[in-house]
This record gives sequence, structure tokens and C-alpha cells, in this order.
Amino acid sequence: MKKTLLNIFYNAVYQIFLVLVPLITVPYLSRVLGPKTYGIYSSVNNTFQFLMVFCTLSVSYIGMRTISKIRTNESKKELTEAFWGLWYFQGIAGLITIALTIVVSIIFKVKYWNYILLMVPFLISAQLDIAWFFQGLADFGRVVLRNTIVKLISVLLILILVKGPSDLYKYMLIMSVSTMLGSFVFWFNIRNYVGKPTRYFYKLKATSKAIITLLIPQIATQIYTSLDKPILNFFQNTTQVSYYDNSQRIANMILGVITSITLVMMPKMASEGKEAQKKILRKSLEATVMLGTLFSVIVMVNTKEFVPFFFGEKYIPMTPLMFFFTLTIIFIPMGGVFANQFALANKRDKDYAIPVCIGAVLEVLLSIILDHHFGATGALISILTTEVIVLILRIWIVRDGYEFKYVFKDIPKYFIIGIVSLSIGMLIPQLLTSAFFNMTLKSILVMLIYLGLMFMIKLDFNQDILNVINKFLRRNG
Repeated sequence: MKKTLLNIFYNAVYQIFLVLVPLITVPYLSRVLGPKTYGIYSSVNNTFQFLMVFCTLSVSYIGMRTISKIRTNESKKELTEAFWGLWYFQGIAGLITIALTIVVSIIFKVKYWNYILLMVPFLISAQLDIAWFFQGLADFGRVVLRNTIVKLISVLLILILVKGPSDLYKYMLIMSVSTMLGSFVFWFNIRNYVGKPTRYFYKLKATSKAIITLLIPQIATQIYTSLDKPILNFFQNTTQVSYYDNSQRIANMILGVITSITLVMMPKMASEGKEAQKKILRKSLEATVMLGTLFSVIVMVNTKEFVPFFFGEKYIPMTPLMFFFTLTIIFIPMGGVFANQFALANKRDKDYAIPVCIGAVLEVLLSIILDHHFGATGALISILTTEVIVLILRIWIVRDGYEFKYVFKDIPKYFIIGIVSLSIGMLIPQLLTSAFFNMTLKSILVMLIYLGLMFMIKLDFNQDILNVINKFLRRNG
């Protein structure tokens, strides 16, 4: 358990770092590039997020799950066979995807084809990405350190080289090449863990079946999390795309921190028995919902001030979008607990796949209906509706594997605490003239109100929080 907590800490630190980096780059880029140019990047970038799925297939999930089971045997031979045999799927798929992207872009001169070629290193990074191997080994410290160094270098290059809308190509190159280098560095000492490359795919039939089963939901997920921007761009201008994309940025940064719990707990769940899984599932869901509602409330009470302060005056029209998109900080991590920690950890791949496939079809239909008439607002309604339905399906489809009353015992209380905290927070006046310090003060007050209500209601999870604090104090006392 100590190693699990340490891994959660490592991953949380890295996710917080990923939050801090955009806090530097996004305000700078939103002003330097402007909504129209930023919208071009958003459209191209999200197209590549979709293409990257075809480079990685489902190896990241399958690999993490497989390596986490094998590592308990401490057999280097088996680790070698699993690593190389799984990466072959990823390597070949990456070559095919990269080749097709380049050929189609050049021959058919698709929209923004010149920018698409600049982003090809993103696909190479997906092909080379073997972070799943170290995550399966529960070696999250290595993942965190190397990616942190690469991110810092990319931030410096952006601040030095990107000075105006005409420098969009520089920004794209910096982002794509730095991501590629971040994947490449994992290969430097892989031989310390595994032997020479094997000649065969790892359990060809079983792995192929798992890849196909998981690839479908991955494609489906990308349809409504990445292709929503290109679809909006088809019906609207790049400014609308920029408003919609940037309204998600803060929520997505926070989502990275919260979902890091799910990422770390999946290998833990995969190696535990059913009884232990029930307890882990409940604790993880409570932690996820508590953090989700707390962060959502903090963002919502500050949105009106935050948008002009962080993005600039030109982005004020996106304020309502950011306010309501914040709800995904609650919906998505909750679904992740049942999808990643439970369904995938227990090889219930079909149960993982069905909700997101339904969600993809629904999101595309809603986008086609709403985007043309309502622009970014229509896209927001589409994604929120989709995420709520996907969450409900994820909880329902694995209901036979857990006790609903036991797992959800205290969850409604967190929602009540969140609503009360939001209501009080919205009534807090502007106490300071400085927007930054006013938002900081308001955030602290809302957090204290939320935590105070938690301990007033006497939730079971409160004792877990106190235990963690006591252990920390004893170690540093």
C-alpha cells in the first residue's frame, strides 16, 4: 500500500505540473496567437489526438494490465516476451498510420495540410510511447521525471520563439517534437528491464482480440473528445472552435490530476482479489467524487473573473461555456473509476467498450444537429449530455460486480456539499481589487466551507483523511 500511495503521489505531482505549465503558456499563447489562429491549432491538434489512437491501438491499457500481473513473478524472460511482443503491435500500427497520414495530406491537399505535416512527430511519439511498461511495473517516478524535463524545455522554447500569429508553425513544431522526444527517452535504458527483442507477437490470438475489443471504444472516445472540435469547425469559424476548446482547458488540466488516481489504482485492482477490490473501489470513488466536486465549485465561483484575467478580454464570450463545462470534472473521473479501475482491471473489456460506443454515436448526432445552429454552445450541450449518459451506462453495466448501496453510500452527500458550497461561493463579493488575489482568497474560502461541511456531516472518508494527515505528521514530526 505504501508503494501505491507513493505512485499516486508521483503521478499527482506530475499532473499538477501539467496544470502549472499551461498556466504559463495558455495566457501567453491566447494573447499572442489570438482566437482565430488558436482555433486552427485546436482543430489540427484534435485531429491528431484521434489519429494517435491508431498508432497505439489499445496497447497502453493491455500492456499496463499485462505487465502489472507479470511483475509479481519477477521473471525477466516473461517480461521480455510481453514487452516486445506487445510493442510490435504498436510499432507496426504506427508505421501504417504515419505513412497514410503523410500520403493523404500531400496528395489530396486536405485543409491545413501543411500544418498537419508539422504535427507528424505526434504520431511518432505515440508509436514510441512505452510509458505503459513502466506504469505496469509501478515505476511512476521514472515516467514523471523524464516527461517533466521535456515539458520544461518546450515551455522555454515557446516563450522564446513564438511571438505572433505568423509563428503558429513554430508552436506546432515545438509541441510535436517535444512530445516525440518525451516518448523516445523511455528507450534509453529499457535493456535494464528486458532482454533482446523476441521474434513473435505476445499471445497473438488473445492480444489481437483484446486490441480489437478495446480499440473500438478508444476510437469512440476520441470521436467525442477530439473530433468534436473539427466537427464544430465544419459548421462554424475557427473563433468558435477556439472559444469551445479553451473553455475546456482548465477543466481538462484538473481532470488530469483527479484521473491520476484511476491510472495508478488500475494495476493495484488488477492484482487484488474480489473482496479487496470492493473496498478499493469505494475508497477510490469517494476520493474521486470529493476532489471532483471541490475543484468544480472552485472553478465555477471564479469563472467570471478568471476568463479575462487568464485568456484575455477577447475570450469573455466563452465564460458561460467554461462555467458549465466544469461539470465534466465530476462526470468523467466517476466514470473512469468503473471503466478503468473495475472493468479493465477485471478484463471486462466489452463492458468497458459499450458505454463509449453509444456515447460516440450520440455525440456525433447531437453535434450535427446543434453545432450548425448554436455553435460552441451546441457543442457544449452535446458533450455534457454524452458524458452524463456514458457515466450512467458505466455504472449500470458492471452493477453485478459490486454492491451499489455499499459503494455509493456517501456519494449523494458530496453532491449536497458541492451545491451548498457553490451557492455560498457565488454570493461572496469581490473583496480585493486585484483579480488574482481575489480569486485566490475566494478559492480558499470555498475550500474551507467545503471541508467544514464534510466534517460536519461526518463522512466515513473523513477518517481516512485524518489517518493520512497523522501519518504525515508523525514522519515529519
